[in-house]
Amino acid sequence: MTKMKTLVIAMASIMTAGAASAAALDVRHEYKNSSEQHATRVKLASNIDNFLVDIEAKFKGQDGKFLQDLQNNGWELGLNYRHKLNDSWTLTYGMPIEGRTSGMTYKPQLRATYAVKSIDGLSLSARYRYDMRQNNTSDDQRRHRLTGNINYSVNDWRFGLEANYYKADDYILYKDKDTNTEFNSTIRRIMGQWAPYAEFGYSSYTKDDSYNGYNNDFELRSRVGLTYSF
Repeated sequence: MTKMKTLVIAMASIMTAGAASAAALDVRHEYKNSSEQHATRVKLASNIDNFLVDIEAKFKGQDGKFLQDLQNNGWELGLNYRHKLNDSWTLTYGMPIEGRTSGMTYKPQLRATYAVKSIDGLSLSARYRYDMRQNNTSDDQRRHRLTGNINYSVNDWRFGLEANYYKADDYILYKDKDTNTEFNSTIRRIMGQWAPYAEFGYSSYTKDDSYNGYNNDFELRSRVGLTYSF
């Protein structure tokens, strides 16, 4: 079965499930300030009770230009199960699967979320993910990822802070080291079925397309998006 057929079947499954459960369509565009790269993502998500499914298609312009000669930039299928332990603790088990022209990445993960009872609207979460990248033309890669989140909601507003720590198995991520970090902040406004949002991140990139492991730096990554729930 080709990757495109897999994508179509997964999307059809979500659409069918969406008829009997909550679903959301999300469109997001991002711009990386220093490398001057644009990218767009379209995501469809649905849930049936505690099962969460999402599929996303990624696009980018030729040479990263804004909506210019758009081309496929990969896809991702997310499969998750949410287990609520009590009023405060929730565990979410997941297996995102990402496909690109360079190969496939499997991402088994576990997230623990704690709702702070003493502060209405505040939640804390931590996630461990193991990225198993199967490359078509180079050696396979393995990477550990730890994520911490602080989320707060008040009335129709949603705010979030996120920190990521990466540890690679025997290959370079940043400045000739096998570790890297990334930080994100988000703000979202709920307006009925619509929810516009913005995200600002601080992530690493390779300057001048030089992959020697030293020529790295951090850049601002800005994202704007719109979610429609139905």
